[in-house]
Amino acid sequence: MSCLITMSQKELHRLEVIQKIRDDRLSVVQAAEQLDLSRSQVHRLLQAYDLYGAAGLVSKKRSRPS
Repeated sequence: MSCLITMSQKELHRLEVIQKIRDDRLSVVQAAEQLDLSRSQVHRLLQAYDLYGAAGLVSKKRSRPS
């Protein structure tokens, strides 16, 4: 069963960087610099990616009223 995930350009870039970390082509420090995030934020993204896949990187605020 496939699921359609809508992602912004920023989220797609994050996905590419996270996949590079998992492929051992990029370190967490390098990824943090590329994404302009702290190392701990990158580690949180890695945890979300490991638990939920690409859907874990999508903003949880999307489609919710302000």
